[in-house]
Amino acid sequence: MHLTLRSLPALAAAAALTTASLAGAFGAPSAGAEAVTPAPVGTACPDETGVTVVVDFTDVGGDIEVGCADGDPTTGREALESAGFAPEDSQPGLICTIDGQPDPCPEEFDGNYWSYWNAEPDSEWTSYEVGADEADPAPGAIEGWRYSDGSEGPGIAPVDVLAVAEPEETTDESAEDADHADEPAEESSTPMLPILAVVLGLALVAAIVLVVRRRARN
Repeated sequence: MHLTLRSLPALAAAAALTTASLAGAFGAPSAGAEAVTPAPVGTACPDETGVTVVVDFTDVGGDIEVGCADGDPTTGREALESAGFAPEDSQPGLICTIDGQPDPCPEEFDGNYWSYWNAEPDSEWTSYEVGADEADPAPGAIEGWRYSDGSEGPGIAPVDVLAVAEPEETTDESAEDADHADEPAEESSTPMLPILAVVLGLALVAAIVLVVRRRARN
């Protein structure tokens, strides 16, 4: 390659572009990063100590809430109440509100209702074919409720529900790990990478200028 004073601007521009590309590659977050599902409010049952109950209030302006019905509740309604939720019927056997939502309870059916779901820890939501007073959830199962048109279950995967379960016992080792988790993490060296890329790019530009000047003098 024959370097001249005329080629200097083009070379400098190329070096600047290379520097910017390196800085962007190291400093910019990945475009393919997936959004993290927000954690629900409440605590699930650990392992098979009870029935975990999920109530999705998002369609009535609330959160996704989780509770644990300890032991082996005899019905879905008992599991719902034991998990800390308060259902009310519009007529016997038909739950109209949970924790007072929706407010008020619709006097006429408008297409939305408290749909009733169940799931195993590693499966998807399945709509119940019986009512909450006839269902008999087993310990380790997950019950779900959502006020909507009944086309979709709660807006959180069953496996994500169990992620908020508290461990049955806290060992000395796990307690020590929890203590260390509260300590501030060491600063990552990743932010230094864009700076290093800029420095290398400037050095490249300086080297090009020096070579061109020397050849021009000769």
